[in-house]
Amino acid sequence: DVLLDLLGFGDAVHDAALVITGEGSLDAQSLRGKAPVGVARAAGGVPVVAVAGVCSLTAEDLVGTGISAAYALTDLEPDPARCRARPGPLLERTAERIVRDHLCC
Repeated sequence: DVLLDLLGFGDAVHDAALVITGEGSLDAQSLRGKAPVGVARAAGGVPVVAVAGVCSLTAEDLVGTGISAAYALTDLEPDPARCRARPGPLLERTAERIVRDHLCC
């Protein structure tokens, strides 16, 4: 919360259509206050999606967090070592999917 306040997150997100947050591993620990859930709670009703290297949470786990969807790089490349070695192309494909899923008509 302190960092979000210092960064002026509330003002920055005010007119946003979507907030994208990220984490290396989105897991049960994330539900206990890691950054993506904090960002989602601070988004003030703006839809939030999370991008992670690995995600072990289900859509049901995300209910109530403020995160409407999670995208994992391991969904595209199951080998975590390969994800870490070449994340750029995986992030580009994930960004395209997020745009299609959340911002396109």
